[in-house]
Amino acid sequence: MGNTLYLIRHGDTEGTLKDMFYGSTDLPLAEEGVQQIKALCAQGAYPEPEGAKLYTSGMLRTEQTFELIFGNREHEIIHDLREVGVGIFEMKTMDEVLQHDEARAWLEGKKEFMDFPEGETNDGFIERVARGLDVLKGDVQHSDVVGVLHGAVIFTCMEMLFPAVKEKAWHWTPSPASGYAITFDGLKPVKYRKIGKKSVLKIGSL
Repeated sequence: MGNTLYLIRHGDTEGTLKDMFYGSTDLPLAEEGVQQIKALCAQGAYPEPEGAKLYTSGMLRTEQTFELIFGNREHEIIHDLREVGVGIFEMKTMDEVLQHDEARAWLEGKKEFMDFPEGETNDGFIERVARGLDVLKGDVQHSDVVGVLHGAVIFTCMEMLFPAVKEKAWHWTPSPASGYAITFDGLKPVKYRKIGKKSVLKIGSL
């Protein structure tokens, strides 16, 4: 069996704790998120970094999460794996988002995808995540790879890696400070396991 790709979501922020809808807003970790990551580190929940290629999205919450887990180790940034920009819905409560007819239809499963007003289109987001994922997949041919990323980015990656698994996108969303370990056989992802806390279905906070 080949190397492993680890996709780890950042820890809790004000946005996740208050169940707000946000993506491109560059929030820091909340103190609860810091303690959450420290506790999981103490449990040995995260991979050892020796010999692995290490990445973040460059957003503050991923940088802070990375430092708590891996210290000051050198890593690279993949800007294509920044969180989706949700436009007019940034930092809105779920009740506020549900006042928008198109957003409500999407969140209720009546609409397959959402182009965010004054934010990103679905196609644009998927295209850039695919570019970022290609970087990770290229590196995993040579070593283990760790990406400290975001909820929507991770569930989009998982959909691309395991298209035969008929999950709704949101069901791939890991809890904050958690994620997936994906084992590759050459170029092919063959299995995955969850790391950190149990995944939850939560569609507002990315």
